[in-house]
Amino acid sequence: MSIRIAVAITLLAGPIAASSATPKKEEPKVALTAAQKQDYTKVIQPIFDANCISCHGAKKVKGKLRLDTLEATLKGGKNPTFTIGKPDDSMLLARVFLERTAGDVMPPKAERPLTKEQKEAIYAFIEGQPIPAELAKAALAATKTKK
Repeated sequence: MSIRIAVAITLLAGPIAASSATPKKEEPKVALTAAQKQDYTKVIQPIFDANCISCHGAKKVKGKLRLDTLEATLKGGKNPTFTIGKPDDSMLLARVFLERTAGDVMPPKAERPLTKEQKEAIYAFIEGQPIPAELAKAALAATKTKK
């Protein structure tokens, strides 16, 4: 039984159907390639370190989301953060690409916003594509000027 059918049965029939419905299966985790792990380590983690871990790191964990390690980043927070290969479903991308006037924009309005290149690098990573060398260089240059 697919997850969508199980959820629909639960919502339509109520608690009785919920107790007999097939348990929800977790979506399979996407294994990262060596190149994706390298992109994360060399490009994405420095962006997160400079812009995100003050609120989403080991010392402070807003929304149960940590972005200080690859494992924690892939795990997500109280809501799924993203799935590699599904950028349109990414809560992280949605927050990063919000207008600066929006209430849930990340980094918060009081913080320096991510550059276009940093956003594009994160998008490429979540899309599952290699981060082009020139884009990585520009994203890292912006990260280094923030510190």
